[in-house]
Amino acid sequence: MRRLAILAFVLLLLIVGGGLTAQIASEGGTFQVPAVIRTTNNPDASVLDMTPWKAEQLFLVIGFILFNLIGAAVTVAVVFWLLHRQVKRVKAEGGGQPARTSATNET
Repeated sequence: MRRLAILAFVLLLLIVGGGLTAQIASEGGTFQVPAVIRTTNNPDASVLDMTPWKAEQLFLVIGFILFNLIGAAVTVAVVFWLLHRQVKRVKAEGGGQPARTSATNET
């Protein structure tokens, strides 16, 4: 039940984010929120404004970094899950006992 609640929260968060993005796009970028990048055709207008191509490049770099971080996290999670599954399988087979080797001294 908890996982379902987390999934519902993430989906709701994505829907709200998409709605806000659509609202900003439909108003021509005039919706002023402090965290939104403002664009201008005059690069000397303000230090807080950037030209459209620079804003696009910033968006692409941030998206690329997030995509790679999420991909790396998923890969590491899958590797650890597979390793843990193998450890559980070996313990279930009684492999938790130390193995006897021929180097032990039997008298």
